[in-house]
Amino acid sequence: MIQSILHQLKKLGVHSLISNEAIILEILEDVTQLDLVNETIDHLNSCIKGTEFKKVLLVCPREYLNQLKLVGKQMGMKGERVIYQRSLETPLESAPLDYEIWSPTDENSISFLSEVMGRSVKVTKKFLKSMMVELPSQYQNMFTVYKINSEPIGVVLPHLEPGRDQEGRLFWIGIHPKHRGKGLGNHLHLIGLERLRADFKAKTYLGATEVENLPMRKTMQANGCVEDHRVLTLEYKT
Repeated sequence: MIQSILHQLKKLGVHSLISNEAIILEILEDVTQLDLVNETIDHLNSCIKGTEFKKVLLVCPREYLNQLKLVGKQMGMKGERVIYQRSLETPLESAPLDYEIWSPTDENSISFLSEVMGRSVKVTKKFLKSMMVELPSQYQNMFTVYKINSEPIGVVLPHLEPGRDQEGRLFWIGIHPKHRGKGLGNHLHLIGLERLRADFKAKTYLGATEVENLPMRKTMQANGCVEDHRVLTLEYKT
């Protein structure tokens, strides 16, 4: 039933992703049949009750909410995000940066990511499991570690977005706490972009961050990304 509803939404222009506990819906482009989208998402919210899914997340432009009345009543506001884009069809202009690709299942990888995220190992493993469920064919090739003088500095997780035309994204990015405040985030982000271009063969990059996250916004701007539009994130919980 749920897969059928997601297929209907795809035909209406709504992109979807499935993690181990959530369904993520995105309206990032012009959609004309918003009344039908509204009814279909309402149906989806009803159908996840009693399943393994605990919530539905919807990302969409603010102006669409006037026509998504059922959705607006059901789903709570989580925040506003800025969407950035850049082309990856030409080589990036940058000095060589040292990085390695680690296995996401290795205990050293999990331990280091736990430190970078500031989360327990248990929570970190749950995060990686979500990544594996969403991106099973890319999971083993995503865990990218920025290194300086052989010391790991941060982690970036590049991937191609399923169902999109060679669109590259970063599942997550973060600098280890003891190396923050040194401007290294720009380098880590650039490594992610370079891997998207060279290894994942992405033609474009789409990045999103909270409106209030000025450091990440400055990082994307420094690496040639241009603000495209803004979207709201809404959540429905069972």
